[in-house]
Amino acid sequence: MRDATASGLSGRTGWLVLALSLVVLVAALVVGAMSLRAATDARAADGDRSDAVRVAEQFTAEVNNYDAETVEAYQEKVGDLLTTKFRAEFEQAMSDIVTQVQEAQMTSEGEVLVSGVSSLDPDSAEVLVVADAAVTTVFDQRNRHFRWQISLVKVDDQWRVDDFVPVL
Repeated sequence: MRDATASGLSGRTGWLVLALSLVVLVAALVVGAMSLRAATDARAADGDRSDAVRVAEQFTAEVNNYDAETVEAYQEKVGDLLTTKFRAEFEQAMSDIVTQVQEAQMTSEGEVLVSGVSSLDPDSAEVLVVADAAVTTVFDQRNRHFRWQISLVKVDDQWRVDDFVPVL
């Protein structure tokens, strides 16, 4: 009788070990799939973050690098980085400024000093950018220092500048 009980017990133990092994295997697969998804999402967010910063820096550089002779090309370069709504506002503002830039023979040379993302979600971002620009006219030369919060939105899977405001 002892042999029957011992073999029955070892049979149950084998099934218990098999069931526990299957539970551990399924749990490991679930954890692995979740980790893979988290890593993929993190890579996508890093790509969005880099792309948003790149567009904000490009916008800042383009806005702060111009001269009186190429102001029309300047408008085109900057306009390509803007949303439709913001491009209309930019073009309206430029119509008032172009004459002043040409009359003063204004030249601006700017550079981005530092930038970083302050907020990011799948279709919008806020990027803080610090830049300097040396502006020369027929009257004088001035060094300007900018700190901007640049608002971006995704349009057709591309980051576009939708607004910018000075930051104190």
